[in-house]
Amino acid sequence: MGYIKGIDISNNDGQVDFSKIANDGVQYVYLKATEGKSFKDSYMDGFYNGAKAQGLKLGSYHFLVGTSSPEEQAQNFYIKIKDYSWDLVPMMDIETNFDGLSDYVVRFINAFKQLSPLQLGIYSYTGFIDYISDISETIKGMPFWEANYNNNPWSLKDNFFTNRIGHQYTETGVISGVNCNCDVNSFTEGVLLNNTSKSGQWITNDKGQWWYKHDDGSYTTNGWEYINGKWYMFDSQGWMLYDWKQDGNGYWYYLGDSQDGSMKSGWLLKNSKWFYLADNGQMLVGWQKIKNNWYYFYEDGTMAVGWFKDTKGNSYLTYSTGELITNIDIYRYHFDKDGHPNKL
Repeated sequence: MGYIKGIDISNNDGQVDFSKIANDGVQYVYLKATEGKSFKDSYMDGFYNGAKAQGLKLGSYHFLVGTSSPEEQAQNFYIKIKDYSWDLVPMMDIETNFDGLSDYVVRFINAFKQLSPLQLGIYSYTGFIDYISDISETIKGMPFWEANYNNNPWSLKDNFFTNRIGHQYTETGVISGVNCNCDVNSFTEGVLLNNTSKSGQWITNDKGQWWYKHDDGSYTTNGWEYINGKWYMFDSQGWMLYDWKQDGNGYWYYLGDSQDGSMKSGWLLKNSKWFYLADNGQMLVGWQKIKNNWYYFYEDGTMAVGWFKDTKGNSYLTYSTGELITNIDIYRYHFDKDGHPNKL
């Protein structure tokens, strides 16, 4: 098994130089996204863009606290990370003990599952996981990133987690491009989002409903699962959902037909109407720039064609393709760079 060098950084690390970081052999970077119900790391956006520009693979993490509900915290995390293209499993950082910790962990997992199709992982210390051992049966199979500062990558004792994908082996590492000592990690490729699918088989009943049975007999309910390179959503009984479905955060997804069910992205033609689904499957509304062209989508997701008004009451005109008309004199109007029409 090959191991990959990685770091994790936050606002505490200040400004960094990702070109130097990449040249120091780092391939994977975790960014702090949120903490509690309201804190959002203001450095994350800049870190994300700088690291992506160097071809580094990125993940995000949330620091769990006991001062706000896990549902509010999952919402904060999801809102912060949902519009980015991540490569690594998002992590819940568990390192603060408080009354009801195990209950918080389970509730955060369930809340995040209803909000996002992404597989969630857990980060914690070797000496801390005893505090959550009472829920070991629930969390043991989740991707686990273990902190143990023995300065000896992967020299770790077994514990109840069965899917360890990372070892944070020092907090005083020296990495070119980072101006202070930082956490250094060794990861397996199991931390990659496209490597987190559980093996199993599809099973159908006499009504044509489908469910996905894992090899251990378990199955996903009330959430998303990544199966053989595609995302699927399952209801409270574990049946695969299809057609248009809305998640717990109000976003709409198109999941194909009853024999498919996989989440779609990109352009979608349904009932002679065009829709556009983001890379994460969410149906887009309002103004959207797609391949350098502007389009407008009504609240029901349908693309505007011809003359239309946006939510501010401004009038615009599109070509038959839905592309906004700009910078041209046509149809007895001058359309400026923003598409505003003025009669000639």
